[in-house]
Amino acid sequence: MQVFAFLSPAWLEQLTAAAGGDAVGPGAAVVQLVVTAGPDGDVGVVLELEPGRVRGRPGRAPEAVVTLTLTWETAWRIHRGELSAPEAFRAGQVKVRGDAAPLVELAATLGPLGPAAAATLREQTADA
Repeated sequence: MQVFAFLSPAWLEQLTAAAGGDAVGPGAAVVQLVVTAGPDGDVGVVLELEPGRVRGRPGRAPEAVVTLTLTWETAWRIHRGELSAPEAFRAGQVKVRGDAAPLVELAATLGPLGPAAAATLREQTADA
């Protein structure tokens, strides 16, 4: 099985494929992730969300409705299932700038992978 570096362009392609993101339309909510202090420095990830679908791509999105900033370690722990996103928010490990309402409305969109697909994505992720 091929493995990909966490948050790399190839990893984001795997996320998109697993989350039905190829079918995301032009009206999707755009979320900017800024992952700091990673092995290669800070990384920008754009998530386009609509019900039941997520498309991920590297970069920055000036049109993002909300920007979430978190450390690479926090992002890694969320990905590995060691920490939930809500727990990270409550603990102040995720900083929010902008309108978080679309995230609340599309909360189910963040889990379209399901446990089996999420486990496969974890298996396809190179160890940190």
